[in-house]
Amino acid sequence: MENTGNLSENNNQGKSKAVVFLSILIVVLAIVLLIVGWMYYQKNKDSENMQVQLTAEKDSIARNLKGLMADYKTLETTNDTINQKLQIEQERVKKLYSQIQSERNISYSKIKEYQRELGTLRTIMKDLLHDVDSLNAVNQKLIVENVKIKEEATTAKKTVKELEQKTEELNSQVEKGSVIKVRSVVAMAVSRKGNEVTRARRVEKLRVCFTLSENAIAKAGVRDAYIRIIGPDQFVLAKAETDLFDFQGEKIVYSAKREVDYQNKDIDLCIYYDNKGELVAGKYQATVYVDGNLVGSGEFMLK
Repeated sequence: MENTGNLSENNNQGKSKAVVFLSILIVVLAIVLLIVGWMYYQKNKDSENMQVQLTAEKDSIARNLKGLMADYKTLETTNDTINQKLQIEQERVKKLYSQIQSERNISYSKIKEYQRELGTLRTIMKDLLHDVDSLNAVNQKLIVENVKIKEEATTAKKTVKELEQKTEELNSQVEKGSVIKVRSVVAMAVSRKGNEVTRARRVEKLRVCFTLSENAIAKAGVRDAYIRIIGPDQFVLAKAETDLFDFQGEKIVYSAKREVDYQNKDIDLCIYYDNKGELVAGKYQATVYVDGNLVGSGEFMLK
């Protein structure tokens, strides 16, 4: 019986030790988990902070590249070789700017690479700026040296321009003076017998008579005189759509024309338009053209 009691007591002590050991082990594991969790959190936090710093540096590089692009736009020169270099380098800056803008998770090595490229582009920009300034300085010197020559040339051009203007004025006056004018324009509708009528159904022809005035400086010779008769509907009466003549740089339709031999003296003539049955009641206007100029008009009424 005594041995049995001792055995039970030993078993209880063993169980107690095991419980204590397990408790300690659980505590140790909990501490280890806490340490590991804290380290993982700290690592993530450090990674996030690093990414924020890298992103800020990327944005700074992008701003600098954008500033370089703006600077390139302000550079101007007349030298084709330098202009070609400026264009090439401007495209390099644009390409690098687009590349860095497309980066999402930027790395430290990438930042260093972009920084090196930015430094290179700045150096090239500085050299090109020096070349442009030097070239502009040379051009400015040439401009100053040529001021006197330009002033003399300007004076000569002004004199030539004044002479040309006077010549143009004289030519214009001669041209205006050489226009053949007309007077006594009489437009009417006539019957088959040649009598004036006012009723549309009785009209055989439309007649426009006028006098070409004497003009000593006009060019003598054979020329065409045209008439255009516009009806109440504002349409031009015409025999065919192809009956056209030149007026103020355009081709316009005419109603009738007549060839006349003008010898710088007054000459009376009439031009007729045959009624094709399209006449209606209302007011008609007849205009006269000679040498492409509108020189007279008249009107009549039909019932």
